[in-house]
Amino acid sequence: MVKVSIIMPVYNSEKYLEHAVNSILSQDFDDFELILVDDGSPDNSGQICDDFAKKDKRVKVIHKQNGGICSARNAGLDLAQGEYIGFCDNDDEYLPHLIKDNYLLAKEHNVDLMRYARIRRLIDAEGKKWDSTSSLMNCFISHQDFSSYYQNIRREDTVWTGLYRKKIIDIYHIRFDETFYYGYEDRMFNLTFLSHCKTLGFNSKAYYIWSQRVGHSTSKSFHEEALDDNYKCINAEYVFLRQLDGQLDNVTKNIFLTNAYVFSCLEYLLLPTCKLSKQQKTDILKKYRNHPIFDEHIPKSTLNQVKRKNKRLWITMKLFDERKYRTLLFIVGNGSKILSKFRYK
Repeated sequence: MVKVSIIMPVYNSEKYLEHAVNSILSQDFDDFELILVDDGSPDNSGQICDDFAKKDKRVKVIHKQNGGICSARNAGLDLAQGEYIGFCDNDDEYLPHLIKDNYLLAKEHNVDLMRYARIRRLIDAEGKKWDSTSSLMNCFISHQDFSSYYQNIRREDTVWTGLYRKKIIDIYHIRFDETFYYGYEDRMFNLTFLSHCKTLGFNSKAYYIWSQRVGHSTSKSFHEEALDDNYKCINAEYVFLRQLDGQLDNVTKNIFLTNAYVFSCLEYLLLPTCKLSKQQKTDILKKYRNHPIFDEHIPKSTLNQVKRKNKRLWITMKLFDERKYRTLLFIVGNGSKILSKFRYK
């Protein structure tokens, strides 16, 4: 058994694949396997995977019919032999010492999931780059502390910013939901894993570069199915919250959940590619508004505090707390103007 298995889904990434793979193979830690899952790539990505496998015995390759990122990751999980599982996308980058530093921390503190920070890199059509680093608190916690550190736990909801104990994945047969095609699959996987997780570790240092390229990401395309997937996640989070020991502060919970689900849904509905009618948008937001996860009242003093710090979040929280349909209709009808005014304040 190797200590760490890294799973990389590969699809149409011949321009970036070599850099991503080399960032892993150059790590200062040898006891790992890299599983490249060629998900029916029509370009030269599959051949690049095979070339790496011929040169490095740590590389294993799966060629499969195209089934999406969830199907590809599941194929990798079925083959993985590592004590811990890590993930990497085929156009991203592992920074030096990622595997060694975080595996040693995971073993020292005996955690089921070892989290680390990441850099978000925006790349425009001309190759210009803008970096921002996620914020995590250094700590090691057990299940009874989850409610106290909830925002730290949920600040990273991707799978490529953690090492997961494979034993937990195997015992509970945790897999990616292959009905998810337009995002949120990481969030659902993490919520499922966390519901069975007893110990968590956090490393505030950034070890992963998440690259978002203009024209390469599908995040700006509108797919109505993504709204259903987002709602499945909020149901899963509701179940997870009810399992936590201790009482999560209602204000903290509402601020986080409103930002994570409601505001992101609102922004998604305001994409120029969204062709839903105002009534359809209203019905979708109304469905969120009536979810029991938002039952707790938010004090007016908290709303005013949020308003001073983040006006766009205040607009959405005020809507959900005061149940004002007129405000909802106004936001849906004029949301792009509102958001453009408040987005960077």
